[in-house]
Amino acid sequence: MTQSEAIRLIEEAGFKGNQAEKWVDLGCGSGLFSYALAQILSKDSHILMVDKVNQAPIKSSVHGIHLEFLQMDFSKQQLPKDEYDGILMANSLHYVKNKKTFIQKLTHHLSENGRLVIVEYGTNNANPWIPYPITLRQLEELFKEEGFKSVRKIGERPSRYGHKNMYAAEVR
Repeated sequence: MTQSEAIRLIEEAGFKGNQAEKWVDLGCGSGLFSYALAQILSKDSHILMVDKVNQAPIKSSVHGIHLEFLQMDFSKQQLPKDEYDGILMANSLHYVKNKKTFIQKLTHHLSENGRLVIVEYGTNNANPWIPYPITLRQLEELFKEEGFKSVRKIGERPSRYGHKNMYAAEVR
């Protein structure tokens, strides 16, 4: 996937325009979606990029957005005590086995009007690369059970792997 494709997938989430925001990208990988997010956020925003493996050199800033990398396993370790305007999980929620408990932990890191942007594969079929899949319908049910007000599909694209599409959703 290219950076412009990643941008198109998430750009319909409710970004605040010209107000600096603080985001965390859980399971950032090589940074594709972090850099896509940096193209969308206002200057002076901050993105904490989190992954258990540092896969690529991380730039300290892009387009006036401050970037920071934290090496940790977000599914097993606690995030630093901080509050975020948004949490991005692009192709990473499917690595979390107990999603309900994990989401309960995440809510403590969201600001009052904070939201999540989730990108996942629309499949129920587990495999070594998607051990705990979650469809959009399952995502909606899970987050509503946990007290979130809305789950809105904001994008979709064909997956290079398998027969299903990838979807993007904004959770508030």
